[in-house]
Amino acid sequence: MNYTVIVPFYNEEKNISSFNNGLINNLKKITNTDRNFEIIYVDDGSKDNTFVELKKLTSNICETIIIKHRTNLSQSAALNTGISESKFENLIIMDGDLQNDPDDLLNMVSEYEKGTDMIIGWRKNRKDNFFTRTLPSVVANYIVRVFSKSKIHDHGCAFKIIKKNIIDDLTNWGDFHRLLAARVANNGYEVKEMIVKHKNRMFGKSNYGFSRILKVLIDLLYLKFFKNYKRQSIYFFGLFSFASFALSFIFFIYMIVLKYSYDTSFIQTPLPLLIIFLIMIGLIFLFIGILAQLIINQGNKNITKYNNIKEKISLNKK
Repeated sequence: MNYTVIVPFYNEEKNISSFNNGLINNLKKITNTDRNFEIIYVDDGSKDNTFVELKKLTSNICETIIIKHRTNLSQSAALNTGISESKFENLIIMDGDLQNDPDDLLNMVSEYEKGTDMIIGWRKNRKDNFFTRTLPSVVANYIVRVFSKSKIHDHGCAFKIIKKNIIDDLTNWGDFHRLLAARVANNGYEVKEMIVKHKNRMFGKSNYGFSRILKVLIDLLYLKFFKNYKRQSIYFFGLFSFASFALSFIFFIYMIVLKYSYDTSFIQTPLPLLIIFLIMIGLIFLFIGILAQLIINQGNKNITKYNNIKEKISLNKK
């Protein structure tokens, strides 16, 4: 079997050398006559010297492509670029922050080759701050399992192996990397998981928090009802929508408290009308976001991701 390893980077200059050395050492263990590998590193518009450090990798044991985005778009955009440049039928996806351990690669590949459409890591023992990263992840994963066909424990794990031909317009929209396993499972493919090691982040900064839960909720809604379309800007309107829903819920609770604690009739306050108004506003914002994104998608049909590629370098093979 042949594999393309795709690794997105954003402001990870201090991790480049260590990550590449770890990846290469493990690829040496599993490269044989039955397996071929290529590596694609994508710098998603980093503001530090990530691309400079990538260019210092003058040669590798397998064909390696280094790509620089003009601007920072998203992790999914970087993966999209890597997928479009890949030549092999199986994709290995990893984060470049050194929290994924390349030592797990052999076991992941071996399990994948037993027969499945996708395998994803499970960071059972996470080395992240509990309140800012682990807790939001636990909540988000629970919500995903409730509202999708996926039973995966850790949908946010970046360490994945997947058949390239099952990533299509049904799965590849928005920040698709976040719920890729759920989207693949939702389309009837087999998804397995494997416990993988997770390391402390030594360098760089992670952008993760409770705001991710809101994005997961919007993703799930779109996955459930509008999965045949791509979307990104729905998040903008989705924030207003969920804010309206949240306010309506708060006012509803307040109305109940007034009724049963202070014997204040519903009709003595404007709260019932206000709650209905906020719910309607929330629905309007939500569907405006969906319609706006569909219009944007139609207008961008002929614009390709290659417009964001600033530079591409192929390293010499040792």
